Amino acid sequence: MKSGINLKFLDKPVFNTRIKSANVQNSERWIGFFLGPAGVILLNAIMASYLNVYWTDVVKISGMWGGTFVLVFPIISKIVDAVTNIIMGQIIDRTKSKQGKARPWMLFAGPIIMISVILSFSIPNASPTVQAIWIMFSYNLYYSIGYTIYYMSHNMMVPLSTRNPKQRDGVAMLSNMAMCLIPGFFVAMLFPTLVLPALGVDAEKWRMMAVIFSIVALPCIMLEYFFTRERISEESADEENVQTKSIGEQLKACFSSKYWIVFMGVYIVVQIATNLQNTSLLYYCNWVLGSYNDGVTQALVSAIGNAPLGFGILIMWPLVAKFGKRNVMITGLAIAVVAGFAFCLNPGNMTWVLVTLIIRAFGALPITYIMMAMLADALDHVEWQSGFRVDGLSMSIYTIIFTVTAGIAQGVFNFCLNIFGYVPPSADGTWVEQSTTVKNFFVFGYQGVMAIACFIALVLFWFWKLDKELPVIQKDIVDRHKADAAAQGRVWLSPEEQAAIEAEKAEKEAEENRIKELQAKCVKKGLSFEEEESKYQAQLAAKKAKAEAKAEKKKK
Repeated sequence: MKSGINLKFLDKPVFNTRIKSANVQNSERWIGFFLGPAGVILLNAIMASYLNVYWTDVVKISGMWGGTFVLVFPIISKIVDAVTNIIMGQIIDRTKSKQGKARPWMLFAGPIIMISVILSFSIPNASPTVQAIWIMFSYNLYYSIGYTIYYMSHNMMVPLSTRNPKQRDGVAMLSNMAMCLIPGFFVAMLFPTLVLPALGVDAEKWRMMAVIFSIVALPCIMLEYFFTRERISEESADEENVQTKSIGEQLKACFSSKYWIVFMGVYIVVQIATNLQNTSLLYYCNWVLGSYNDGVTQALVSAIGNAPLGFGILIMWPLVAKFGKRNVMITGLAIAVVAGFAFCLNPGNMTWVLVTLIIRAFGALPITYIMMAMLADALDHVEWQSGFRVDGLSMSIYTIIFTVTAGIAQGVFNFCLNIFGYVPPSADGTWVEQSTTVKNFFVFGYQGVMAIACFIALVLFWFWKLDKELPVIQKDIVDRHKADAAAQGRVWLSPEEQAAIEAEKAEKEAEENRIKELQAKCVKKGLSFEEEESKYQAQLAAKKAKAEAKAEKKKK
């Protein structure tokens, strides 16, 4: 039997989650799943959207080693990343602590992310060899280590937060809203309007930008840690063993679930398209729709074209509740396909571009907001079929797809820049007209590939029937947990019952501390403990009576 990783030091009360309820609370939704991830989401959006611009336009590495470096390096780095993802997934599955198995690793990820982002935008003015080594080290420190640890832990929080489908759908939508709104507002609107024109091609200004945003991200990670809770991990918290299934057994369980396969297939094609879209956006705005760093074009495209994504959660919630995730998803994808291809018909006309992007954004709402909820459902299906959970391995594969597709997209994009003859602006900001081939490539990378990806996703999700099967599946899983507990001579407690016990214990400890403090106060000031205690109990009774009267009034 392989031993687990016991993070015993996290048992100290200072590391406890601030979420005590068995049900998902508003503080958990808005602080843990929205505000908390904001810092890293912002940093990653900067890395995804502007690191390539920093490379090509500031450091000017497009032609390094005949253009092969920018093609081969990202892909090789993602192979390294794939290995670290598998390792991290196994580490998480074998982790045992009072705080859960995924959430604790956020504490380790924070400092690594901060340092690696600063290094990524601090490439020295040195020989190509020194620059290449610096780029490879900082890039892999961020993507292969820091972001891998954080991203896997963060993404597991939705599946591990609760088994309640409605509550899980809610936190998934809010989490995805953060992933959408924060890059959309800060990186796609404020950045091109205020930051990029100020940065220009000045390397020192780019470095200071990285320092500022990295420092902001660290406390946000702490908020996410303290305002989330792994209720599903708590279901088996008293079991002696952690995950001991081999990778082969876990992979067999994953690939035995048709829903797991469908989800990962969709995620692959969508991520390739998303990464090409993100990388192409600034180039498309600079060279096809507007002029270089004009501070207006990208902001308009992002603000107006993606406006529906901002309030999309208000639309998705009732639609999913009424029609189900699968039906809403395929309808949205059909809209996105039509709008995406329509965009490509006239990509140089601002009005046409904004109208088609708005329509496409409405179609993209389901894949933006409910994908993580569908993954959580698929993981329950795997557990139901196999008898054990594969959260760590699944999140390893999920993160591998996320990172490897980013490397492939970035490598192919930069290679195409070189072979199609992209001409970067000079140090003083002057620029020349790009060829028609280069411009068409920017259009295809920005929306053409995404339209194709949405069509493939639509076909795959057509076979998704899990919405109707999930209630029976989850009941069987809970019954299985109860039977396992009985076989081990334990009393199985649901997360709700565990929370009630914890609350009762905390209340008892608080009451004992209050009495001790009151006794000490009475001794110090020469007061009667019995009289002071009587006054406190009278005040407590008055408050209780007032609350009951208010509740009774509301009923009437």
